[in-house]
Amino acid sequence: MPTDEKPPRILLVDDESSNLRALERTLRGDFDVVSFEDPAQALEALEREEFAAIVSDQRMPAMQGTELLARAARLRPRSTRIILTAFTDSLEILDAINRAELYRYITKPWDNAELVATLRQACERYALRKENDALLAQLQEANRTLEQQVAQRTEELSQANLRLSELAMTDPLTRVANRRSLLARFQEEIDRAERYARPITVALYDVDHFKAFNDMEGHLCGDEALKKIAAVLSSNLRKTDFLARYGGEEFLILMPETSLAAGHEIALRLRQAVENTVFRGKTDQAYLTISGGVAAYPKHGHGSKALVEAADQALYSAKEQGRNRIVVAH
Repeated sequence: MPTDEKPPRILLVDDESSNLRALERTLRGDFDVVSFEDPAQALEALEREEFAAIVSDQRMPAMQGTELLARAARLRPRSTRIILTAFTDSLEILDAINRAELYRYITKPWDNAELVATLRQACERYALRKENDALLAQLQEANRTLEQQVAQRTEELSQANLRLSELAMTDPLTRVANRRSLLARFQEEIDRAERYARPITVALYDVDHFKAFNDMEGHLCGDEALKKIAAVLSSNLRKTDFLARYGGEEFLILMPETSLAAGHEIALRLRQAVENTVFRGKTDQAYLTISGGVAAYPKHGHGSKALVEAADQALYSAKEQGRNRIVVAH
């Protein structure tokens, strides 16, 4: 960030002072933080100024986080709204998203690096929405003058909207596709495979002993390792393959128009590429390996759920057999 550029201004709301202090310690280096324990005071601050992002705890005695963020949406529709909750009930989360038009929800206890990455993305989203508003105003003015200006601003607006769409489908830490993006692409490929009777192979990977690596080297090194693994996998894929972060330290690769035998060969090559990669530890070089399970359509299932389950079972077998290996589903 340039020294003359001010950090994004964000608003934190949590009735527990210990949580608020922990959030402040984590975020102050990257953001201009304003925090309140009282939701009413937070709303007063929103009436005075606009924030790039608003992070609110869900369960507060004075006001639910969803109610606070719903009111914040009316006051400051551009601000990116994020809920912080220790409760992961799917119905409650869905209700929170619908009521407050949330961008994301973060579960407690949070991972500091993930939290910072998500807030950076949220602030980038705010900046793009703000830019969109400015571009729209300029577009309206240009429409009254020159057609060339109209075309130029329309393209800029289209690019900004495209970036917003990409942010919603991208994992904030590794910058590869997220699970939401994967599920949409998966269904497209299943439909195409059914229509033209073509194969699909999937490979599900898990980083071996990643918890031990995290505990020994620290979460910052762990996050850097995940980013490097994603980069290694991505750089060794074909253009037609699709890489996504499936969860924690799991990655899934979708290989359309690929037989089980060919997919197995690709999975082996990717495992070798990670094994040959040097990772940075706190004091010395470190090495990580991955285990993988491979399954194919239609042999192991006709839907994305069945294929992932088959690949997951094969992955479990790879772990049982000693890790750092690829196992094909039965």
